[in-house]
Amino acid sequence: MITETLTLPRHWACALNYGDMSGLEEDDVEAIEEFTDWMVKQYGGCWCLEVSNDYWFQKFHDASEWIAACDVSTFTFDVTPEE
Repeated sequence: MITETLTLPRHWACALNYGDMSGLEEDDVEAIEEFTDWMVKQYGGCWCLEVSNDYWFQKFHDASEWIAACDVSTFTFDVTPEE
């Protein structure tokens, strides 16, 4: 298994880990959809395996293109190419 670790907005955890976007604002849903499209283009998939329990505020993170400074956590994704 090949994994990639990214620092992403903490409030994206349920959406990326479980596919549950309930409770998110429309602009967050759009940002997550754009991010997942980027993940698929970059790695061939967007399968979140784990989200760390720790979090901190960070101005620049791996989703800065889609969302401003916020509380972030470490997200681990399976990016193993499909055969």
